[in-house]
Order: sequence, then C-alpha cells, then structure tokens
Amino acid sequence: MKIELFYDKECPFCKFYANYIKLKESHNLILVNAREDKQSIEELSKLGFNINDGFIIRVDASKIYQGSDAIIFLNRLSQKKIYFKDNKFFRNFVYPFIKQIRKIVLFCLLKNSKL
Repeated sequence: MKIELFYDKECPFCKFYANYIKLKESHNLILVNAREDKQSIEELSKLGFNINDGFIIRVDASKIYQGSDAIIFLNRLSQKKIYFKDNKFFRNFVYPFIKQIRKIVLFCLLKNSKL
C-alpha cells in the first residue's frame, strides 16, 4: 500500500506526528512537505481538499482522507499509536482545537499558517 502524507513540515506538531507514526516499517509511506510540493497541493485542491484544513493522506492514488479522518486512518495502520478515539468529540472538538494551536504556534515562529 502506497501512502502519501501531505503535511506542513514547518509546523512542529505536524512534523512530530509525521515522524512519530512509523508506518515506514510496514507500508510504503511517503512524507510530502506541502510547502515544497505545490503541484500536488494544487491537484488535491481541485478535488476539494485544502491543506490548510489539515493533513491529507492519499492511499494508492485512489482514496483521500483529510484532517481527523486522516489521523484516524493512520492511527489504525500504525504500530506506534497516539491514541485518538474515532468519535464526535475528537472530530468536532479536539482536532479543531489542535488546528487552532497550530496557527498560534506558527504565528509565534513567524511562519505563515496558510500554504
């Protein structure tokens, strides 16, 4: 299974999570810095996915997950998990809260939170 993980490498949270999940051992995981691969981000945008709304996962070039769905998908495959329960509380409160913290941290680091 080929999995492409599009993320913001300049975001400390995104970078930590991308490196932490360790799917590389059992899957063909490709980490893609969204700031460097504008062409793929534009293609995903045409399909209705905005990188500013969270991680984007493309699986075997046919399935795409974003945000909390992407994290839940990766967590199910990963041997080294960060426990995120797949429920409304995570999807409607925890994940949006993490996205807001990301914007604040990038602002403090003088980085643009919009890609």
